[in-house]
Amino acid sequence: MRWIPLSVALLLASEPSPIGGQLRGGIYVRTDSDRTTVISPRAHVRQQLGSPQTNLDITYSLDAWTSASVDIRTAATPIVRENRHEGVVGVERERGNTAWSASYRFSHEPDYVANSATLGGKVDLAQRTITLAGRLFGALDRVGRSGDPTFREPLRAGGALVSATFVVTKTTLLQFAYELRGALGYQASPYRFVAVGGGDGLCNETTQFCLPEVHPRRRNRHAWVLRARQALHRKVSLGATYRFYYDSWQLRSHTAAADLTVMPTRGLTLSLEYRLYAQSSTFFYRARYMSPGPGGYFTRDRELSSLGSQRLALHSIYNRPLKRGAIEVGALVAGSRIGYDDFVGLSRVWALELSAMLGGRY
Repeated sequence: MRWIPLSVALLLASEPSPIGGQLRGGIYVRTDSDRTTVISPRAHVRQQLGSPQTNLDITYSLDAWTSASVDIRTAATPIVRENRHEGVVGVERERGNTAWSASYRFSHEPDYVANSATLGGKVDLAQRTITLAGRLFGALDRVGRSGDPTFREPLRAGGALVSATFVVTKTTLLQFAYELRGALGYQASPYRFVAVGGGDGLCNETTQFCLPEVHPRRRNRHAWVLRARQALHRKVSLGATYRFYYDSWQLRSHTAAADLTVMPTRGLTLSLEYRLYAQSSTFFYRARYMSPGPGGYFTRDRELSSLGSQRLALHSIYNRPLKRGAIEVGALVAGSRIGYDDFVGLSRVWALELSAMLGGRY
């Protein structure tokens, strides 16, 4: 779920509107102790269409993924390399105190094709001290398996998000949001196999059966979010977020985050963020299966196990006005630790994230 960054509203409210458009390019790198690396370059263009109130957005990104993770190693599979290409086209229109937007996203990789559309809108009320926003989306994906042209499974998804943002005082913002998502179709991995019937929980010579994982074909998700932001000084603000998640697979999670954002000098914004996350397992997850789980389901997906994570990130953005437009430079450094309470073969993962961005307005 992506939410409006409230620090921008408090600290960057004086930024001028784009002149003609925006152009940004960047790269994101993530590597972890489970021998997985993702390199993702990204390009974004935002162009006014006739007036500042109408904008066209075009985004392209590439995920170059390389992994020899525990899932791949336990399946006796060599290192895996894949590329995912994604493009998004959207339009946004503002009129008075209202705005609407629409976008289409297409994503392709060797074994997965995704199509989704989003329609959103918002309205400002009470002299712009209250903002109500909503978004609807639908997706139609096709799951495949590399090397097997006969394997094709559909996955349909849809959902809605509603939010309300309040300017409580001149220095305080508060936001409530709720999101509902549903998915119907194939939601397992065609590459993961599960040890059933003894052994050490891994697919090897001690296992009676090694079967493709089976997940429920329907999943409904609910998320509630509360965010607050308080300006402590003209150039300092503090933010806090709490998110509760629950789904029909009986997975529950709690996310708490806090950040401190400062502007030490004109045009430079620094933000330090800490995030804590904890989740339960799904109702059918087992570290070791003596027989299929409830409903005949079983999985080797560690993201469905009980886990917790911590993440510390430092963001920086520098914006320098020019005679026409501005130039913008950004960077991110983040480290995280994920701990798995009950997953055979892996107890923790350390990850490092780096990103850089260069862009400007014209």
